[in-house]
Amino acid sequence: MIRKIILMFALGLSVATTFAQKDKSTVTVEITSVKVDSMWVVPPKGGVFFVKPGANHKFVLNFNQEAPFILTFGIDVPKKGRISLFIEKGDHLNVTTDLDQKSVFTGQGSENAKVFDEFTNAYLASYLKLDASKMTANEVFDRTMAMGQHSLDILDANKQKVSPAFYKYQSIALLYQKLGSGMIIPYLYHVGLGKKISESIPEHFWDVEKQVKMDDKLLENPEYARFMQGSFPILLSYKEKFKDGTLDSTFTSEAETNLKLSVVEKTYTGKVRSLALGAILKAALARANDVASVKPSIDDYITKYANAEDAKSILSTYDNYIKTAAGKTPPPFVLNDLSGKEVTLKDFAGKVVYMDFWASWCSPCRYEMKNGSPKLHAKFKDNKDVVFLYISIDSKTEAWRKAIEEDKIEGIHLLSLGGNGSPVAKAFNITGIPHYVIIGKNGKIFDNNAPRPSEDKTPKRINEALNAR
Repeated sequence: MIRKIILMFALGLSVATTFAQKDKSTVTVEITSVKVDSMWVVPPKGGVFFVKPGANHKFVLNFNQEAPFILTFGIDVPKKGRISLFIEKGDHLNVTTDLDQKSVFTGQGSENAKVFDEFTNAYLASYLKLDASKMTANEVFDRTMAMGQHSLDILDANKQKVSPAFYKYQSIALLYQKLGSGMIIPYLYHVGLGKKISESIPEHFWDVEKQVKMDDKLLENPEYARFMQGSFPILLSYKEKFKDGTLDSTFTSEAETNLKLSVVEKTYTGKVRSLALGAILKAALARANDVASVKPSIDDYITKYANAEDAKSILSTYDNYIKTAAGKTPPPFVLNDLSGKEVTLKDFAGKVVYMDFWASWCSPCRYEMKNGSPKLHAKFKDNKDVVFLYISIDSKTEAWRKAIEEDKIEGIHLLSLGGNGSPVAKAFNITGIPHYVIIGKNGKIFDNNAPRPSEDKTPKRINEALNAR
């Protein structure tokens, strides 16, 4: 699919070719700060791929996309940097950037790029100054809302400079990014700082609901769709718990799912409701140890709300997760370790395997490896029947090896290249990392969503797998 959307331009295109492609969008990138041998690109249809520079050290990308889209590109070595652009049909944008402090935009679409860069950098600069550990939830919420509003103000101040499509897209996107940022604050204080949820609800938290529109047409904007499927159900479930006096109660994963399904079913309408319910159910499938327990809710969703496309999507997801449910034989794979030796799960027959899916760019993954893994390994250092198997989904071998060396991660290390498109991660239905899977001594999946190394219950789960018959 990517090859159908994106073409590398050769140097010296003929006039006839250029004329034939006048309705396409071209982005030419020159990175000034360092010498780069490749650049990663996230195209309009998702995924990640790498491109090489031309003879003039510039990267030239051509898109044949009717609707406007966000294009993100960047580098990981010799330093990390990224930039996002808003691209419309017919844009011919030139970007000269150090991927840090300075970017220069010229050509068709440059005014959009300048404004996009301005409010993105302004937000980032303010975000880096936030220190939640030294601020109350109210202070962080108010600051976050102000940061989001500042981006909207920059957009409004430049309304006459940018294209109508850019203004329409960003006015929706920035609003729901702003509201979504506020939704994570109670969770941040609860999980990150150990506060009670009831103590972490900002004073104006509930007011966010007044700004939310229920409009199927807005689903064309990815930020609106993400907010309605992920962030807003969190607010609604908190609101329901607040009414019941259960904000600080412990809910099982299944109970949390049922609560979100209930509040979305009552509050949402139309296509927005169908998509949100589907997203909640897919998230439940990703967390469930007993995947079949989610099936009744899926059947109810299909009967009441799902159109043919939504029904097909959720059933396909269910079928995939059933294949990697507890008790199933794990997907076969052959990967190379650090020395180049081929490794498969069959090599560990009769042992319990604690599988850690990670990547060098994943901060929570690296945190667990530094703070959780050493202590977990120590508990089983004398047990020859426990194997710690790390599978990275990095896109670069060098980044994988460097992270292992930096963090001094003990265990067996394998690499399944491809980022989110990693073949092994896809086979195991890994939708986010870090993710952990326990394989039992019988070679079957014991726990498809195992706890993290730092959690107290993890040694218990490994021992349960050791003692299982």
